[in-house]
Amino acid sequence: MRRTALIKAGLLALVLALSVASVAVAQVTGLYYQEVEKDGRVYVFNTPERYQSWQSSGDIGTAITLVGRGAGGETLVAENETAMDLYLFKHNLPAYDRPTPKPAKAADFPANKFGIRVYADVSSKQNKDDATGKKSSDSGEGVDVKRTYFTFTHQFDKVWSAQFQSDIGDQGARRYDVFVKKAYVQAAIDPQFTLRLGSADTPFIPFAEGVYGLRYVEQVITDRLSFGTSAEWGFHVLGNNPLWGYQFTIGNGKGYSNPTRTKSVDFEGRISATPMEGLVLAVGGYSGKRGNDTDAVPALHTATRADALLSFSTSFFKIGGQYFQADNWNTTTTVATDKSDGFSGWGQINFNPEWSIFGRYDTAKPSKDLKPNLKETYYNAGVQWTLNKAFAASLVYKYDEVKGGTFTTGDAGATGSVNVNSKGKFSEIGIYTVYNF
Repeated sequence: MRRTALIKAGLLALVLALSVASVAVAQVTGLYYQEVEKDGRVYVFNTPERYQSWQSSGDIGTAITLVGRGAGGETLVAENETAMDLYLFKHNLPAYDRPTPKPAKAADFPANKFGIRVYADVSSKQNKDDATGKKSSDSGEGVDVKRTYFTFTHQFDKVWSAQFQSDIGDQGARRYDVFVKKAYVQAAIDPQFTLRLGSADTPFIPFAEGVYGLRYVEQVITDRLSFGTSAEWGFHVLGNNPLWGYQFTIGNGKGYSNPTRTKSVDFEGRISATPMEGLVLAVGGYSGKRGNDTDAVPALHTATRADALLSFSTSFFKIGGQYFQADNWNTTTTVATDKSDGFSGWGQINFNPEWSIFGRYDTAKPSKDLKPNLKETYYNAGVQWTLNKAFAASLVYKYDEVKGGTFTTGDAGATGSVNVNSKGKFSEIGIYTVYNF
């Protein structure tokens, strides 16, 4: 109370100094004040320029008017809020109510966004060759951070933006290599027409991951078996609306970790549709030399891949499947030719927003011509707990089996048997987590 009284007394002293000045115009520590009574009105000014303009033209311009609020019942016409406050205070009149000014809205652009996504697990696993009884060197118990993504997005305006994403991943024997996964400039001309230049999502694998919904537990089949990559250096065109979507990429062919130049470019595309709520249909295709067409080692074959996906989901369950068929995926520079195909099916039941159970089954023939007996079978089952939008965890059991030779997969690494008549078995049980912040 005492402090308020002191402040009020100080302001009153200032106003009194203004009122007793011999000249109507007073300049006190940079604060200008002038009041003039004319035709039953009191005109109040806070800047000499407005006062001089009014004297010469009689027009005060934009002003604040309070009818009957003057010391003698006059109408007050003030140049601005400061002038009105000074008059009312000087004449010991009640202040006038007005809306509190809202803070100025920050500009929408430019805008920055930074995020981190982590895939981590603690598990016990075993990778064993049935023919020899030997286990792989990484069999056992441990904690692993399979992926850490740092993503920075800069929005120049409503059309132009740029994104950079680093990928720190468990790369087997190389251990935690750091890659530039995404680095592109984007022009979002329309939701149905966006252009990207640089390393960005490929058309099919990231789309399938979004439909599958459990990437942190396992990669989708084409990524897990290395019949595709999730990002590529190149030129990308994409768009979508509630009923359909598309994406086409002209790329280098080597994936995001190897932006090499070759004699030709690769092509990949996808067309998807959502004809009714919850139903997703998609087809895609790939054609190119996979970045292997050079003068030193010219490509002899074109690698192709066809993709199809079907999924239906409600708030209670999800069921879906993905099929691929590839020709010469790993034989672009050899005389021999080869074919491959595989299928992945998955399901999930949601008991409530927090708890769900899920399962998946994959089967593939990675080399139908060169290794006709080679067959890979994978399945998983688990219980998921979704704490919030940022964190989820699952208790998962995985099993991966390779017959008729050896093969490298994303979950097991090199597995199978040195004896083509035997098989290799990979099993793992653990807790898998994803954290977004």
